[in-house]
Amino acid sequence: MSGNNDGGYDRKTLITAGAIFIGFALLVYFLPNIMLAIGGENRWLAGAVVFIVLVLPFLGLWLRGRMRRKDD
Repeated sequence: MSGNNDGGYDRKTLITAGAIFIGFALLVYFLPNIMLAIGGENRWLAGAVVFIVLVLPFLGLWLRGRMRRKDD
């Protein structure tokens, strides 16, 4: 587990997590505009973008959990 000896997280980990959270929040905030822009050309592509944006984080967390369980 990344962190220091007292069970907390180090500054770099917290800054990285915050940056990822803010980036994802901005992406979700602008997602309707992105969907409308892409949907004007191809509505299936707009649906695929939404699927990727909403499913990819969960897939990444699931894979990370599997890798961490293998390390233990």
